[in-house]
Amino acid sequence: MSAGTLWTTPAQSKGLRVRAVAAFGGIDITLAEGYEHRVTNKTPEYTSKFASGKIPALETSSGFKFFETTAIARYIAGLAKNSTLLGSSAEDQALIDQWVSFADDEIYDNSRIVNLFLTNQIPYSKPGDNFFRDRVTRNLTVLESHLASRTFLVTERITLADISVASVLKYVFPFLVDASQRAQLPNTVRFFNTIANQPSIQPIFGETKFVEKAQQYTPPPKAAKPAKEAAPAAPKEKPAKAAAKEAEDEEEEETVREEPKPKNPLDLLPKSSMPLDDWKRAYSNLDTRGPGGSLEWLYQHYDAEGYSLWKVVYKYNEELEVIFKSSNLIGGFFNRLEASRKYLFGSMGVLGTSNDSIIAGAFIARGKEYKPVFDVAPDWESYDFTPLDLSNDADKAYFEAALAWDLEIDGKKWADGKVFK
Repeated sequence: MSAGTLWTTPAQSKGLRVRAVAAFGGIDITLAEGYEHRVTNKTPEYTSKFASGKIPALETSSGFKFFETTAIARYIAGLAKNSTLLGSSAEDQALIDQWVSFADDEIYDNSRIVNLFLTNQIPYSKPGDNFFRDRVTRNLTVLESHLASRTFLVTERITLADISVASVLKYVFPFLVDASQRAQLPNTVRFFNTIANQPSIQPIFGETKFVEKAQQYTPPPKAAKPAKEAAPAAPKEKPAKAAAKEAEDEEEEETVREEPKPKNPLDLLPKSSMPLDDWKRAYSNLDTRGPGGSLEWLYQHYDAEGYSLWKVVYKYNEELEVIFKSSNLIGGFFNRLEASRKYLFGSMGVLGTSNDSIIAGAFIARGKEYKPVFDVAPDWESYDFTPLDLSNDADKAYFEAALAWDLEIDGKKWADGKVFK
């Protein structure tokens, strides 16, 4: 069962922190459907839940709502009962809070101002730019010195502090901390790579681009002067205070200059008559079976040319142990499918009992092939994919049972499940 719904964007470093903490702790969280930044979070519906209008924000399965990265990450870490995320003593917890605050206040906040200069979100000041760059450098040196004799920041295991600091480093490495500076920070780079390449965290963090030369300010191009006879009144220069307020409004998501990403081939497919988000809403809001249910809705709207159906079964079921660990395995797989969320819907479950179970489910995928949708997950080859044909009674029965969570295979009944939507 999901611990709650998280509002964030795929690239937001603070959202990545929360998602990485959840993945490392084996906690399942759901990303808000259809979230559009600076649109959704400006609506009355959003601000009635989260007064600041910022992201990340979390609504738990019990309806508890709150925002701010540190609060959310600590809450999620507290749900991971058998993890090392919060340490084992009051002293550990104090040091964890110390390093989380240090990373946010001394490294992230100062680098954020440099980024605002670089992206022309606040009026550029060369002395200001130098000042905040120097502060980042000084504080990275503090971190480097601390890590000289330690693998992790607080204990001998990964804590919330380690993931939080790594998420801040992931933010600064692509634009500010260049090769020459990284050469002076070998312990910090080693630390970052250790955290970022944890099996549960790597699919969330993804690849980190290390900048060769720190980005420098480039003035925006000057507008061409209008002809004299048509010269309009000169616009007033935006006051620095107003520009700073505009930047403050946008603090909930970073803007770093990046190379444009290649278009996903799935986006080039002909437009489907069935938007996948419409199906996801139907599945969420309707009973699965019966008149007026989500399966009836699907059969009325399904676009067989634009989508394909797949039976997905874990290859190594003989290795499965207790049910909750198998369920966490599904949750990890779903986290690693994040990049394909807009192209994919699925329901997977653990069938059977502890030490005698299998993982199986069904997916609706954009396009006619499964690989372009699933290969974003590094472990996709740990599963077998078999096409399902709704005209085949056995295939249709399997598909419906997987979505209704009453699938039974070889006497093994559905014990727990998760939905990717």
